[in-house]
Amino acid sequence: MIKKIKNLNLRTISNSGQCFRMNEVGDNEFDILASDKYLRVKVISKDTFDFDCSKEEFKFYNNYFDLNTNYNKYKTICKKNDNFLKKCIDFSFGLRILNQDKFETIISFIISQRKSVKAIQTSIERLCKLSGKKIKNKYGTFYTFPTAKEILKLNKTKLLSCGMGYRTEYIINFCKDYLMGKYDLDEYSKLNDDDLIEELLKIKGVGIKVASCIALFAYHRMSICPIDVWINRVLEQKYNGKIPKEYKLYAGMIQQYWFNYTRINKL
Repeated sequence: MIKKIKNLNLRTISNSGQCFRMNEVGDNEFDILASDKYLRVKVISKDTFDFDCSKEEFKFYNNYFDLNTNYNKYKTICKKNDNFLKKCIDFSFGLRILNQDKFETIISFIISQRKSVKAIQTSIERLCKLSGKKIKNKYGTFYTFPTAKEILKLNKTKLLSCGMGYRTEYIINFCKDYLMGKYDLDEYSKLNDDDLIEELLKIKGVGIKVASCIALFAYHRMSICPIDVWINRVLEQKYNGKIPKEYKLYAGMIQQYWFNYTRINKL
């Protein structure tokens, strides 16, 4: 189905570090695997997209891509004299914060620690191929992101073969605890930002950066700003070491603009 959508750039989103199963596969075509779903999207023009799905299936992607939010509003919060952020926003046209599955995001970002994006993607795809459900269609063979039960069906040797190293124990423990009801991920949506972070930090293997990523990318907490080496560099060189108070309400979104610009253009 053809859709006219403003401010959506799949290439920018796929390279933004918030998801690991969105891949450009041809001339302006993208494979998108989210939770138990597969989607092929062809970019026809800057604002026109061909979603190979039904009208009913598109409801999921409307939420996934946060299409009901007008991202033009983020341009208006840029301070008049902040030429650096303006440059980052202009460079990052079409960047959006996805609404991702909570369980998938937790597992993915536990895996992500001290790994390159390519290594993260490789580990996740191995895990999905070993324990996810097979999806076969005209585009090829793909695998859903596994459930906790499906992950635990694998023995430790097979999990280690996914290249997760020391993170394997964290994933096993989390899946066991999750199935026992220790973590009510949907209930966490009702918590305020501080309490949400506090609960996420109770998961073994989740530190403040990973908890912040989960809060932003799975719970859409736009005021939470994950801090990594890129963002530290931005804050130190451009903002005297701290996030300006004017940006704190949308620090998570602004962090994505900073990250997207600096990892490609450096500082």
